[in-house]
Amino acid sequence: MGSLTTAIKTEKARDGLGLVQDFVKAAAKVEGMAELRNLLDAATRELAFDYYAIVHHIRFGQPSKNQVRLSNYPLDWLAIIRELEKMTDPVIRAAERMSSGFKWERLDSLLVQTQAERDYMEQAARHEIMQGFTVPNHVPGETFGSCHFVVKGSRDFPDDNVSAAQALGAFAFEAARRLINENPENSETYVRPAPLSDRQRECLLFVARGKSDSVIAQLLNIRPRTVNEHIESAKRRYSVATRSQLLVKALFRSEICFSEVMD
Repeated sequence: MGSLTTAIKTEKARDGLGLVQDFVKAAAKVEGMAELRNLLDAATRELAFDYYAIVHHIRFGQPSKNQVRLSNYPLDWLAIIRELEKMTDPVIRAAERMSSGFKWERLDSLLVQTQAERDYMEQAARHEIMQGFTVPNHVPGETFGSCHFVVKGSRDFPDDNVSAAQALGAFAFEAARRLINENPENSETYVRPAPLSDRQRECLLFVARGKSDSVIAQLLNIRPRTVNEHIESAKRRYSVATRSQLLVKALFRSEICFSEVMD
């Protein structure tokens, strides 16, 4: 393992992005999470952060087959997170509406926090989880994820290393996903449904725009019954019972996109 971390630990004077390049090369060679953890420990320290967490957005206590869950947070804080009955972390919610990294001090400008979320952050602060930088990681068809870098307590935040943390978070998340997908014990058990046909997709887009079956039939020059058949067939592909569920699934898996719906 020592050879894998050499690139991270040497050349102290190089810039943060150079460190990320070294991390990417080393991460491509790791064969297990323990090796990736060692690389992340070293890279995180080099960027002047204390903690990191790479996670898919599921509760810590839930089964996590095929889900990334890697961090060096203090064990007492992880124990508290696992006991939560529902997700109350506002950083996670903010990450799901962002496309690039953000400092936690921006939370109030990104969303209106609930009281439960404010309580969560106050509790985190009592465990010295106070200042952080989060990198969203969104892969179509997968649970949202994110990578977090945290400065312990009131220590100075390394603002000069934010760009490097953005890049490190993206590459580290992909390295963790690769390891999970390559591990036979965590092989993907979900069978991705076949893509929607062109006609199913057309009908679904009009449904998303609020059109009735009769109006869709006029627009596509087909019968209303045929429109319904296309939608029902799409529902069966996704194993859902309602049109609302179908729309959510199709948007989540990028079969249709918000810009098309709003056009």
